[in-house]
Amino acid sequence: MSGPLSVLQKAERLQAEARRLNEGAKGEEEARRISERIIVLRTHLVTLQRHLRIARSLLMQPASPDIALSGVDSGLAAFSRQCEGGGLPPNAAFTRASTAVQKTVERIARDSQEAWRQWTQTQLAGLELARQVMLSIGEQSRAKSLHQDLVKAARTAEVDASAITLFANAHAELAELLSTAPAPPPELQTLLDRLASGTSQLLKDITDAEIALLRQCQLDGDLEVRRRRA
Repeated sequence: MSGPLSVLQKAERLQAEARRLNEGAKGEEEARRISERIIVLRTHLVTLQRHLRIARSLLMQPASPDIALSGVDSGLAAFSRQCEGGGLPPNAAFTRASTAVQKTVERIARDSQEAWRQWTQTQLAGLELARQVMLSIGEQSRAKSLHQDLVKAARTAEVDASAITLFANAHAELAELLSTAPAPPPELQTLLDRLASGTSQLLKDITDAEIALLRQCQLDGDLEVRRRRA
C-alpha cells in the first residue's frame, strides 16, 4: 500500500484536475472544495509523519517497548483508489480519510508516550547511582547534573524526537561516567544512607572509623558539621 504522503501527492493532483474543469462557477466551486479538503488532509498526514518519526526513534533505542505501527495506512486505501480512478472523490471520501488518519495519530501518540514512560523509567532504574559517591567532586557534580536532566526529561508531557536523542545521549554519558567508579564499600553505603535519611545525626553518633572511611573515600568535603543551638 502506498504511504501516507504518497496518498497526499495523489490528492494534490486532484487540484490540477479540478482546475482543468470547464471554466465557470461549477469549476471554481469544485476546485475550492478539493483545495479545502486537501489542506485538512495534509495537516493530518504531516502530523502522522511527525508521530511516526517519534515512534521509530523510540523503537531504535535499546530495550524500548514495542509500538505497533501496522495499519498506519488504514482508511487511506479506498481514498487512494478513488484518486487513481480519474474522477474527483466526494466530500465523504475526504472526511473518511482524514478521520482515519486522525485516529491513527491519536493511537500512535498515546502508545509512544506510554513507551517513553516505560523506557525512561527502566533506563533510570538501571543506572548504578551508588557509584556516584566514589567519583571525584567534579565528576560527582557532572553526574548529578546529568541525572537531574534525565529525570526532568522523563517527566515531559509530550515526547518528541529531540527529547529521545537528548535523553539517550545524557544516559550514555552518565552510565559511562559511573562505570569508571568502583562500587562503594557496603559500610560506606550504609553510612551514606543513614546520613541521607533526613534524621539529624549527632557527631557522637558517627564513629572514628566512619569518619576515617569518609576521609579515605574523599567524601569528608561533602559533609557539613554544625553546633546545635542550646
